[in-house]
Amino acid sequence: MLDGALCAFAVMASMQSLKAPGAVSPTRRQALRDATGMGAAVIVAYGMATGFDSTLVALAIGTIAAFAMLTPRFGRTTPASLQSALALAALASASADRVLGFDAGASLELTALGGIAAIATVFVLSRVRFGVSNAKLMSAMHFACAALCTVIAYTAGFEGGAVAVVIIGAMVALIGAYLAMAMADRAYPVFIAALNGYAACSVVAAGVGLANGALVVTGVALVLGCVATCTSVTPSGARREK
Repeated sequence: MLDGALCAFAVMASMQSLKAPGAVSPTRRQALRDATGMGAAVIVAYGMATGFDSTLVALAIGTIAAFAMLTPRFGRTTPASLQSALALAALASASADRVLGFDAGASLELTALGGIAAIATVFVLSRVRFGVSNAKLMSAMHFACAALCTVIAYTAGFEGGAVAVVIIGAMVALIGAYLAMAMADRAYPVFIAALNGYAACSVVAAGVGLANGALVVTGVALVLGCVATCTSVTPSGARREK
């Protein structure tokens, strides 16, 4: 159920990144198209290798979320913060399922229910405006998430296998992203998006390792959101020159 919800949230976060203001050069537009094609190829290859049941459910959730045209209004939460939070939640879910021995994504009905519940939740929250604009509060939350990443990495260190290595590497990247957001706010958007992109690729790898189609689609959506974030920002050097 959580996997379906994360899948829907990731697609909507990707949409929010695509709607971010900023000029997109032809080169960066090509990079976004390349990332989209690669993501589609990964999803198709995963479906051919493991069966299309869970993959089709995840794609259906993502399609509904995309056509819902909902833009979450979580105060002043930036796309980078959403990407980091969703990657952390997906990898924490994968790590918990691995440690507890759960068969992640086994129930297609629960996955679909989780996705629908997530879309309904965002629909309700989009009608409410949150006044969370305290920079110190956001900084404290980023530091807390960095500490949570450390705990997850430490826990994954006791588990063997490639999935544990992927989770640990992703946690290191997310720690860097959260510390950058906590201490420098949005001064280094490309650097933060690159770290989030690495974590998103790790979500795809964890989904493949755990045979969870919802995590694969979630990771691909997050990767596209990170690429969109990079293509919509203006280099700081250009600003200084002006």
